[in-house]
Amino acid sequence: MERIDTQMFSFVNNSPLRSKSFDSFMLLITQLGEGWIVLLLMTVIHYGLGMSGSWYGESFVTVLAAGVVCQVVKKYFPRSRPVCVLSNVNVVGKRLVSGSFPSGHTATSFALAVVFSYHWSDFTNLFFMIAGLIGVTRIYVGAHFPFDVFWGGLIGFSISNMFVAFLLIAHDYGVQQPYAVAYGCILGIALILPLFGGYTFEKMFDRLKSKILRVSMLLQQRR
Repeated sequence: MERIDTQMFSFVNNSPLRSKSFDSFMLLITQLGEGWIVLLLMTVIHYGLGMSGSWYGESFVTVLAAGVVCQVVKKYFPRSRPVCVLSNVNVVGKRLVSGSFPSGHTATSFALAVVFSYHWSDFTNLFFMIAGLIGVTRIYVGAHFPFDVFWGGLIGFSISNMFVAFLLIAHDYGVQQPYAVAYGCILGIALILPLFGGYTFEKMFDRLKSKILRVSMLLQQRR
């Protein structure tokens, strides 16, 4: 399996289509799987362009849920990035060294593809083609192995389908605020699961505080 994974990675990463312009195109496409960028774009579309509907809340929940699950899996199943394992890896953009499994970008893209397909079914094929392309870009830019991309897509697809199914049956089971339940579950997973890896709330708070201080120092240096 690892051999096939490596061979598939080399095939995509060393594509004969590679050029500076194509690198820029693939780097641009891969950003569409970045959680905070996607949420920002959706917020602008929802509030700025007035494209209202339940799609926004559903998308927000699924992106957060997919992100949390991927981060938890990354912690318990650590895998080095291709650049640390293979030679002659073409890296486009940021050089990443850890947290390869699974691909969070791919999870986000497939999670959104499910939600968007539910609301705009005529474009289902397009949504999943874009999600698949984002997955391919993660290999092309040297960030992930195909195995990481496959499981990232499966995680996003599964979480999103479960959430949409939950919304459809929630009121039948007396759940009046399904979004509140979903947000509560995401928060619970984010807070509780790290404890099983030897973390304490104190350590988690210290790490958060150090990151905030680091950001504030960077901002002060730029002034």
